[in-house]
Amino acid sequence: MYRMLFVVLFVINISYSETFKQILDEALKNSPYIKSFEYQKNAYDGQILKAKSLYNPQINLEFGRLASQTESGFALTSLSITQQLRLWDEKDFAVQSAVLQKKAQEYFYSQQRNILAGQLYQIFYEILFIEEKIKIKENELKNLKELYRFIKKKYEFGDALLIDVLRLEKDISILKIELGNLKADKISKKSYLFSLAGIKLTNIEGDFYKLNDLYNVNTNNLPLLKYYDLMIKSYDSQIDRQRALAKPQISLSIIAEEDPTANGKYEFGIGISSTLPIFYKNQGEIIRLINKKKSLIEKSRQYKLQYISQINAIQNQYKILKSQIGKVDNFAIKSLKESLKIAELGYKEGSITFLELSNIRKQYYQTLIYKAELYYQLHNLYGELIKIGGIK
Repeated sequence: MYRMLFVVLFVINISYSETFKQILDEALKNSPYIKSFEYQKNAYDGQILKAKSLYNPQINLEFGRLASQTESGFALTSLSITQQLRLWDEKDFAVQSAVLQKKAQEYFYSQQRNILAGQLYQIFYEILFIEEKIKIKENELKNLKELYRFIKKKYEFGDALLIDVLRLEKDISILKIELGNLKADKISKKSYLFSLAGIKLTNIEGDFYKLNDLYNVNTNNLPLLKYYDLMIKSYDSQIDRQRALAKPQISLSIIAEEDPTANGKYEFGIGISSTLPIFYKNQGEIIRLINKKKSLIEKSRQYKLQYISQINAIQNQYKILKSQIGKVDNFAIKSLKESLKIAELGYKEGSITFLELSNIRKQYYQTLIYKAELYYQLHNLYGELIKIGGIK
């Protein structure tokens, strides 16, 4: 019965574990972080609609009565409708600017997706790193307990020192505390991972020791730099629009007035009016837009240099860390594992002291932790690359 219960629980546990790809796919659909930028992108549809529309006409309706001391007077009624025209390609420039801003926001949205993917990747593998440390610590605790039972028996027969028993008890207590902290940290990180993804908390599964190969990143095609390129072009259109608005703005009017001499009859006419841009030709707006454009050009240059530097740093660090893993695997861990076996046998035979055994044991497990840290750093670097270039 207990075996069947264990199997059922095991199957349930496996079925509810999710890989990084599954979490990422769900996050890109459900994450509030991503949805906020999606709505921000869609808001520019309103800008395009506004740019395409004509200005609303103005209507003016007047009622009045002319009177004098000798005459009772007569009623006056006047109606006029005025429509400002969009001349000098002002409408085209407005539409161009709005369309470019919408396209720019699509690239900005892509960049935010990359950032989220990189963050999720880093947190996901940080959890796997914690799980790996838990496994190492649990294995160390298991070995310590076996050694403790052996030393306790030796002490009871007078073949071991009390201080060795106490040291082991202290080491076991410290390991239990460390394990408790690691498990609490794992719960915290999992909660953060799934809250950032915007999905229900569950288990995760992945191969911590499987590394991804770095890929080449073309900085000219990075979403954020594409965003800046389109925003710069958008400012060009806005500047052209302001120059068009600095020219005379013409309005047409249709006028209907009641004929004061013929009761019930109306006169109709057409009027043309225009602004006279003599004192101000939108220089302030043009200067503001030119400087905002220059600001974006410099930001784009800065980010490009920053990305090139980051990519080179990631590639160099990745190469160094991978070479260190090879050395740790092929030399340090193999050598220390063999030394630990010899030390355990030697301690049982009485050829080495407990302190010598303890030092070798600590070196071995510290090296295992160090190896896991190297893998975690490599995954962290890959997460930084994802933030820049996205998932490949």
